Amino acid sequence: MTYTLSFPGKTIFGAGSVKELSGELPNGAKVLLVAGKHVESSGLLSRLKQILGDFELITFCGIQAEPPLSAVDEIIALGRANNISAIVAVGGGSVIDVAKAAAAIIPLNGEISDYFYGRKSINVKGLFFAALPTTAGTGTEATPNSVLTDPETEIKKSIRHATMFPDLAIIDPELTYSCPRDLSAHSGLDALTQAIESYISRGANNVSKTLAARATKLIFKALPIVCADLKNQNARNDMAEGSMITALAFAQSSLGSVHGLGHPLGSKLHVPHGLCCAILLPIILRWNYEFCSEALDELALDCGCTDANDFIEHIENLCKKLDIPDNFREFGISSDIFPFVLKNCRSGSMRSNPRHFEDSEILEILESLL
Repeated sequence: MTYTLSFPGKTIFGAGSVKELSGELPNGAKVLLVAGKHVESSGLLSRLKQILGDFELITFCGIQAEPPLSAVDEIIALGRANNISAIVAVGGGSVIDVAKAAAAIIPLNGEISDYFYGRKSINVKGLFFAALPTTAGTGTEATPNSVLTDPETEIKKSIRHATMFPDLAIIDPELTYSCPRDLSAHSGLDALTQAIESYISRGANNVSKTLAARATKLIFKALPIVCADLKNQNARNDMAEGSMITALAFAQSSLGSVHGLGHPLGSKLHVPHGLCCAILLPIILRWNYEFCSEALDELALDCGCTDANDFIEHIENLCKKLDIPDNFREFGISSDIFPFVLKNCRSGSMRSNPRHFEDSEILEILESLL
């Protein structure tokens, strides 16, 4: 087997590691700090400003979940106008994705839509970029991908380039301690999905499978504990580590059909990404079972289950316990959106799925979600 591995420039994990941020940035950098709403309201923004007190600093706050392309353009314009040389993103996956894309595009020409739709290509390294996640889920702090949505076309997809790996990823579990239950559940099930899909991916290799197996075991055990006891710091730490490790895995292997279908479904129905993955995960695992039962058996044993079926049943029960619906009925799904989903689901994630889905099979899956 031959494979290539790519990771962030530097990754720091540990409770309290946010304090190391200033010492890891380029000397004399003019920094744009991009933060989510919770970062501002929780007081973390004030703390970050103190940590970055030796740098010339501009802040941009208030990025919404599932942000539009225009949010990236705002940051690009701000960065160019102020000759920014480094971007620090602190927040959930949406915040980091938007800031990551802006850091890549600022030194180039054009706006984000040029790169989103392939009219222009990323061909040089962008600005120095540091990512500090406040949720344990998307893992975007460890990947070269930025998942974005164009509300005008309702297309949701990744832009990616080898140079878009963060130069610095700081995973401080303390930043996740105040994450509410629903967000903890949805982001955690996204992380579990990524770990499992990475392990069974057509693109998996020995290193990615080792990472994905470890991440699955950590998340499978810690997620129900976190959602039952939001103040359990040991479980929070394991979730943060598991999310980080799964991202290191799927950055090498790609994902699967949960993500392939989840992007167009989530965009069209306005369902948060983590919740979308949580709804789809048990369903797609059942469809994939006969094509990857041996790999699922391996994960099952690692997680204390008897076999793949037992493993999937545990996931189904966990989803029920965490109030995850088993369809998209409450979000207004109808057969009218099926052509859009079919047209926009054939991503790299779908191609990496262990089972190839014909259009007729995808339609059958969609029918089951009504």
